[in-house]
Amino acid sequence: MIEVVEATSADNLADLRRGYLASLTAPLDGMWEAFAAMSRQLEIRSAGERAGYVSLNDAGQLLQFHVAAPFESAAAKLFATVVARDEVKGAMVSTADPLFLGLCLDVQKALRVHTFLYRDHHRGKVALEGGAEASFDVVESSELEAIAELQRDSLDQDPGDWLVGYLERLIGRRELYALRLEGEILGTGEARVSETQPPFVDLGVITVRRHRGQGVAPHVLGRLKQRCYERELVPICSTTVENAWARRAIAKAGFVSGHRILEVGF
Repeated sequence: MIEVVEATSADNLADLRRGYLASLTAPLDGMWEAFAAMSRQLEIRSAGERAGYVSLNDAGQLLQFHVAAPFESAAAKLFATVVARDEVKGAMVSTADPLFLGLCLDVQKALRVHTFLYRDHHRGKVALEGGAEASFDVVESSELEAIAELQRDSLDQDPGDWLVGYLERLIGRRELYALRLEGEILGTGEARVSETQPPFVDLGVITVRRHRGQGVAPHVLGRLKQRCYERELVPICSTTVENAWARRAIAKAGFVSGHRILEVGF
């Protein structure tokens, strides 16, 4: 008998989650790992034994599906039981997750590329327009409100109330940087060190709106990469398929995409 039940706590799935990360052929993007952690966690049980788990978001999409090694031969049956639930509408699956991907392809009714996942290919830096020399330093806690306001003005969508708390955590971990030229901030960059997938670091960049088109984003990514390699860390990043500007900047900074996040409909 196969059952799918609410997990009593995230801690009860810790060993399965470690097994999931170990099964991937490339690192999991930190943002998607966070999305999965914030989703509902369902435990899969077979004949009373814990066989695996799934992470299910509010849209009815599976973000993670994993079965323990002794149950891999029954993975298709376990997956079918999960998909048969009325609340499950589809999945967001990485091409670096061969088991989950294969099972999704077996039952998919719709499929599209959602996100590009990047790894570094070239360590060189990209110069700013005009060859200007800008400083690149860690943001201090006293700058929190100013940086938050600058990012709100520079983002194309309202980030909501979570932004200040998010930036505060980055600043506290010394993972947020500012690119400055003659005292003016041109852009910010973040390097989020993974706590679950060392030595990988998720990079992100925001260019101040009036400085777009000046090579700020690829330059910031290059400076972030340099900081990573100085600490023997490995930079990765991602962007959605619709964000052509970000894709150009990431490629210019020396990254290549070998994997995708696919949006699958069942």
